[in-house]
Amino acid sequence: MRRISYRLLLSAIGLCVGFILIVFVFSHSNGGDVTPEKTPRQSAECNCPETSKTKSNAAGSSILTQTSIPNKTAACKEVKNTSAVQRAIVIFYPHHQRDYFFPEVRWLYRSWVEMLHSQPRTWRTDFVIFTYNFSVEFRSLGCVNRIRANKEEPSICRLFLYVPVQYRTAQLIKDNFQTAFDNAKSVMASYKDMTDPFIGVPVSTDAQTFDAQRSDSLYRNLRSYGYVDSINTIYEGYWTFKMYDFILRTDIDVFIYRHFAKYIPQNCSFITGGGGYGTEFNRRKLKRISRDMGFAHAGISGMGSTWYGSPYDGYLVANQTLNGMLWLAQYEFATPERESKLGTLMWPEWHYGVLLLYGQHLALNHLVATNEIRIIIGNNLLDQSTTEKSNSYVQQGTRLNLHCWHTNERFSKFAFKLGHYNRSELELYRNDTTAQAYAMRMALESKYMTLEEMAELLKNVSVSS
Repeated sequence: MRRISYRLLLSAIGLCVGFILIVFVFSHSNGGDVTPEKTPRQSAECNCPETSKTKSNAAGSSILTQTSIPNKTAACKEVKNTSAVQRAIVIFYPHHQRDYFFPEVRWLYRSWVEMLHSQPRTWRTDFVIFTYNFSVEFRSLGCVNRIRANKEEPSICRLFLYVPVQYRTAQLIKDNFQTAFDNAKSVMASYKDMTDPFIGVPVSTDAQTFDAQRSDSLYRNLRSYGYVDSINTIYEGYWTFKMYDFILRTDIDVFIYRHFAKYIPQNCSFITGGGGYGTEFNRRKLKRISRDMGFAHAGISGMGSTWYGSPYDGYLVANQTLNGMLWLAQYEFATPERESKLGTLMWPEWHYGVLLLYGQHLALNHLVATNEIRIIIGNNLLDQSTTEKSNSYVQQGTRLNLHCWHTNERFSKFAFKLGHYNRSELELYRNDTTAQAYAMRMALESKYMTLEEMAELLKNVSVSS
């Protein structure tokens, strides 16, 4: 009996293994549950297809399926700094919060123009703004609603109309967003010299840059999250800036620093600033979440919100960051956390306010682990302090932009907006070469100059280029 029982047991195990092998072979011969993604149109710099496709289960929740990924080292074509380099500084501007954010747009614009004075003659760097309306302020700054046509066009401010996630109502979607910009179009029509074809985002018929299912999921799950549009514009607006060699995706509360004038990423790298969101607890948690999502993980952390790299790399990172943010919002945060009822009680271990950085963490780890991008965490390059008052600070490394942190030290964006700095301090800092002084000078000049005067500064740079 004992020998018969062992034989029966071994036979049963053999049958189970055989059945599993048959199912495995059958499922892979038919593609299984993996739906191949259509390869996006090619980029001049980095020819890499998208890594995953978002699908929905019966309950309407997002799930991810993976596709094959090529080795970037064989696909990327490096841009030399001796070439006629084309770049764009890209921001999302929440027009409905104009009173708070437009002072930051002014100083960012002013520092961009200042940087252009040191840019090589064959380089071009545009200031690209995604927002919901073409207001008179942007008209005064000389912004245009027109895509860059060639490498000879002078550096200019380009404004593209974009529908924020929170406004994507069922009626707008039904109209394919055609009525979303009626007011903006009427404003632009009043300017008789604005005769270019209207540029609006999203384009619902472009499968490469618009995912209707995900757009709906963003509306349902993330419309109240304040930073979702700064990422979504990079994905949906890709077609408006893909002709550039490099983009700098940035928040608004920054100053473009002088070293940016002659610096581009080398070896097809994607550079981020440094981010202070990581603890041992949330690093372990995010690694577990990446496994749940089916994402790869490279074990990197501390990436900031500013990106500098090829447009296509930015597009890839934005795509996967949105996937990560949606997953986190639906499965990893409770309703009280999403509604900010806990405030900052769980910071820095786990905090909904930095959902963007968590989503980006998942995206970058996946893309690095699958060899689709090369990353540099630019702790001495991007997102440098506006409060530093030593000369050695600006001489060490290559400081590309200055970022306003939550501080009351000079330069503080909070103190500036409260009117604590005035014209008299402009002379005090005029010949000071520190980062603190640069931020102070750019902010105060942007405050006391008219918009037309700043636009004239840009024209003077363009003439000398």
